Amino acid sequence: MQTTLKFRKIALLSALSVLVIAAGCGKQHGKSGAKKVSSVTAAADSAAAATKVPFALKEGKRLYSQYCGVCHGETGDGSGQYYGLTPTPANFTDKAFMKTLPDEVIFKAINEGSASVGKSNMCPPWGKSFHSEEIEFIVAYIRTLAGS
Repeated sequence: MQTTLKFRKIALLSALSVLVIAAGCGKQHGKSGAKKVSSVTAAADSAAAATKVPFALKEGKRLYSQYCGVCHGETGDGSGQYYGLTPTPANFTDKAFMKTLPDEVIFKAINEGSASVGKSNMCPPWGKSFHSEEIEFIVAYIRTLAGS
């Protein structure tokens, strides 16, 4: 009896294996298969891009809060903990002012210090403290403070 049961299990597993192999070999990899692969790849790429943007802004906010918010204010309005600074820190919430600043200028001001872009020397150069990607994250976050 056990021999018969064992034989049935082996036969069933063999039949299932053959079906699985046959189903896999029967797929057509013509143009429609390539289209499916490329659409899956495109979907994965867009999902990766969508998750990277929030990380960049989240990290930019974290760095801004820790290093920049003390002077520029948590909301970016220039009224940080060190009030009374002369000249006052830039107001990143002023849309008209922010439209005049290209990202490259903000990046350079953070990287080399605000004096490198003709502003006061009160803001230190952070280039040796941050990687360029981190500075890009901060710039991206600063852009959100003016609603752009």
